[in-house]
Amino acid sequence: MKISVRGGSLAAATSLLAVVPLLTGAWAPARAGLAAPVSSTAPVSSTAPVTDATCVLNAHGVFANAVGAGGIDLPLSDTLAMTGTLSCVDAFGAPLATGTFERTVTMPATECTGDEHGDTSTTTVHWADLSTSTLRFTRTDVVKVNGTASLVVSGAVTADSARFAGDAISAVGTSSGAGCGTPAGETTLDSTLVLRLTH
Repeated sequence: MKISVRGGSLAAATSLLAVVPLLTGAWAPARAGLAAPVSSTAPVSSTAPVTDATCVLNAHGVFANAVGAGGIDLPLSDTLAMTGTLSCVDAFGAPLATGTFERTVTMPATECTGDEHGDTSTTTVHWADLSTSTLRFTRTDVVKVNGTASLVVSGAVTADSARFAGDAISAVGTSSGAGCGTPAGETTLDSTLVLRLTH
């Protein structure tokens, strides 16, 4: 390629522009087993969920029927009425929302020591701005020893909720009850649950 100051400068510039795609591989066809290069201006898609909030729920609950009463630890159906407070932060850790809640937990087979895999619950959140959200826990896996339990929860926020409508819920936590192994049985418990809300 010959570049001259006069006359041929436009032709040389055109020649150089034609070479740029060759250098970057932008026009090269895909070769056997290799994908064609992707333009750096192409949008990047991500399948990772986006975190809207992380919330800590602290609760106190009362069983409808004492668990393991008389020291007899058999899996029995029960319900647990809970109340508590929650605070949420955004994905960067900045305060986002606070409120109170009540939850009713349905337990097809609860006991002082054992595993539970069918617990479901509905939590109604009353935010500080007086709006409400409903959290449905469709599955709660519980591993429990003498009233102390680990909790793994999944579910979703209902579509009609004021905050986080339609978000998926994943959560982990612990609970601790008193009374297992006594004649009265376990009648109450306290729990802490950390929720991640994503869409």
